[in-house]
Amino acid sequence: MKRYPVKHPIPRFGLAPAPLALALLISGCATPQGGPAPETAAAAAEVSAIADAPQAYPRFSDIPALPEDTRPLAVWGQIASDVLAGGSDLVRDTSEETWTLRDTESFASEARLEAGPPVSLVSATAAAEAFAREVRKRATPPPPPVR
Repeated sequence: MKRYPVKHPIPRFGLAPAPLALALLISGCATPQGGPAPETAAAAAEVSAIADAPQAYPRFSDIPALPEDTRPLAVWGQIASDVLAGGSDLVRDTSEETWTLRDTESFASEARLEAGPPVSLVSATAAAEAFAREVRKRATPPPPPVR
């Protein structure tokens, strides 16, 4: 007789974590939520005095009024619509069909004019060579002592 595996509606480990989860939930409720401060603490008396002192709690009348110089909600919606429209305009303007590489010479000549005259590299090269000579001269070991 051939046995077919039974497909259970609950997987093997489906209920295994349940006791652990229940224990964690119950232990969260069992932790102490306060109580007296320990007497060994240096500031225990002061902390207790501050905690037990009568305090003024805020009232609803203490909440400030709404400011008058804010935008109405409809204006916020209009600004959001404008931002979304600007985003779609940007996507449309930067699509693949809008990029071309025509007339690059005029662009390059304008960029060269804005950049100014080319920098002379001769003076920089001469200064670098002079520095290298000076460093090599200082790096030469002294002659051996005469015996």
